[in-house]
Amino acid sequence: MYDFYLDGVLLPVPPSELKISIANQNSIYVLIDQGEINLLKRAGLTEIEFECLLPQVRYPFAVYAGGFKPAVYYLEHLKQLKVSRKPFQFIVSRAMPNGRVLFSNDIKVSLEDYTITENAKNGFDVQVKIRLKQYKDFGTRTMAVTEQNGQAVYTVQAARAAENAPEPGEMRRAIWQQ
Repeated sequence: MYDFYLDGVLLPVPPSELKISIANQNSIYVLIDQGEINLLKRAGLTEIEFECLLPQVRYPFAVYAGGFKPAVYYLEHLKQLKVSRKPFQFIVSRAMPNGRVLFSNDIKVSLEDYTITENAKNGFDVQVKIRLKQYKDFGTRTMAVTEQNGQAVYTVQAARAAENAPEPGEMRRAIWQQ
């Protein structure tokens, strides 16, 4: 049994396939008379893709947390996730039919894109292809520079969260005004 949650909203029909791609940031260099080498670096951001069915009618195989909701409910949720430009939790919970928990994925992500497909073979139901990308929190730090005994002393101030960072245009204006 699989349960898929997008920002706390349970998808009624779990996708039949889930693709999780873990990229790398490795660099390949060509050395004189040595051939190629691979400089290993940290892993890149994880990408997640899946397609899900959003039913327009109640099905016995679907799970409806809080009661049946039509496809438009989930489409509005996806739209809100996209326009809010904020990261959210993506959770996949896996369990055996006897209830024994296998493992779960719980990752902070951004909604990169989604494609809505209506096809006659699905009746009135809607198929949605969703692509997510891992989101890592970041922020800036400021340093205070003081002088003690003729030496520069650097003190790191509190980190500023990414959501408090200035918009790129604001930063450029501040630089030009100096």
